[in-house]
Amino acid sequence: MSKLKRNASWLDSFDFGEFDESVSKTINLSQEGHNEKTENSFHVPTSFPITKKSSCSLSALLNACSAQKQSELAVSKQKQNEISKWFQEKVKLGNPNILVISGPSGCGKTEAIKIIAKENNFDIVEWITPMDQAVDESNRMMRQGERFEDFLIRATRYSSVLSDCSRRLLLIKDIPNSYIEGKDDFVVLLQKYCQYGREPLVFINTETSNSKLLTTLFSQSNRDRYRIDLININATTPTALKNIMKRVSSILNSKASHMLHITQEKIDEVLSNNIGDVRSALLNLIFLSLKVTRKFDSECTHREETLGLLHGIGRVINPKRTFQGTSWKFVHNPDDLASTFHSHANTFIKFIHENYLNTIGSNVDGANLAIDTISLADVMNSEWRDANIHKLALSYCVRGVMIANDKPVSQWNPVRKPLHSEHDVQRNFDIAEVKWYENYIKPKLKKEINRAELPESIIEEITDW
Repeated sequence: MSKLKRNASWLDSFDFGEFDESVSKTINLSQEGHNEKTENSFHVPTSFPITKKSSCSLSALLNACSAQKQSELAVSKQKQNEISKWFQEKVKLGNPNILVISGPSGCGKTEAIKIIAKENNFDIVEWITPMDQAVDESNRMMRQGERFEDFLIRATRYSSVLSDCSRRLLLIKDIPNSYIEGKDDFVVLLQKYCQYGREPLVFINTETSNSKLLTTLFSQSNRDRYRIDLININATTPTALKNIMKRVSSILNSKASHMLHITQEKIDEVLSNNIGDVRSALLNLIFLSLKVTRKFDSECTHREETLGLLHGIGRVINPKRTFQGTSWKFVHNPDDLASTFHSHANTFIKFIHENYLNTIGSNVDGANLAIDTISLADVMNSEWRDANIHKLALSYCVRGVMIANDKPVSQWNPVRKPLHSEHDVQRNFDIAEVKWYENYIKPKLKKEINRAELPESIIEEITDW
C-alpha cells in the first residue's frame, strides 16, 4: 500500500492536459518470492481535476494580443492595400523581389507583413542574428556577414516539410553590423541575391533619429538598380490605437485575470501618454494594470511636461499662489523648478538676475529682498570646492525670488538674455590670451620700415615672417 501511494503521488506531479472523462485502471500487483501469483486489485483514479491555467508569461500575453487578421492591424487600410498589391503584382514565381518597409517603432510593420503574407499563402522565414559563433566545413570560424549571406542563398533553395504554404518569404529585421559599416559589401550581397535568389525578400527598417539605412544601404540608386520597392508606414493614429486597446483589454482580463485588472481609466491614462507606439502602449497597460499592493496612488495621471528655460524663468519671476484660509502655497513647487535646472544652475541664476525686476513693479521691499537673495546665491555659486553648493544656490535663489515677489505685476514681459554670459566672457578671455601670446611670438614692428632702402631678399623674409 505504501508503494502504491508513492506511485500515485509521483503521477500527480505530471500535467496530463485536459481530460473530459474519469478513467480508472485496474493494476495487478504480484508478490515477489511466491510461486503462486496472488492478484490484488486496486482502483487507482487517474483522472485529475484540470483547471485552466492562466498565463503568467509576458511573451505569452503579447502573443495572445497580436493581430490575427487584417482588420485587427494597426496599419492603415491604404498601407495594407499597398502591401497586398506588392504580393499580387510584383512578386512572381522564381524571381527575387525585394521590399523595404520603413516606419517608426511599434507601428505594426512586422505584424502587417506576416498576416498579409500568410493570407497570400506565404510562409515566413525570419533571420535572427545569432549570438554564438559557427564553423564551416573546413572548421573555420564564420563571420556574421558570411552566415547572413549563407542564409539568404540557402533559405530559398530548400523547402520545409512542416509547412503547408506553397511559397516562402524571407524577413530581415536586424541587418548585421558588418553590412551597415561597409555598404559596398551589402551591394555585392544584393547582386548575389538577384542572381541566385528565388523567393521575395522583405527588410524592416525602423526609423530612429540616427537611422541612415535609407540613405546608405537602400539609397535611391540602389533601389533603382535592383528594383527595390519601398513602403513607408506612419505612426499609429489615436483612433486605431484606441480600438486596439479595447480589443486587447478583454483578452488580457480573460487570460491573466489573476494578475491583471484592466479598466477604462487605465486605458485612457496609457493613451494620453502614447505617441503612436502600439508595443509601448501594450506594455505600459500591462504593467500599469498589475495587481500589486500599492502604498501610494499612481502619479501617472497626466502627461509629463518638458519645462524649458524661458518657461521656468516665467514661473519664478511671476509666481502664482493658492490660498486656503489663512495659509497659502505656490502653484508650482520651487523644489521641482530647481531640480529641473540643476545641470545649468549658473545660467538660470543669471537669467533671474536679468529679469526679476520686470514683474516686481514698485515693490521696493520685495526688490531689496530679491537682490539680496540673488547676491548671496552668486556668492554661493562661486564656491567650486563642493559640487552640491551650486544646487543649493539655485534652490535658495528660486525660493527667495518667489517669496519676495508677493504681488507680481501681470503683464507681458519678454525674457531678456543676460548681457554677459559665460560664453562671451570665455571667448573674451581666449581672445586676450591669443593676443598676449602674439605679442611674444609675432611682435609688431615699432616703426615703419622703408622698404625702398632694403634689399629684396630681406623684404621677402619680412613678408614671410
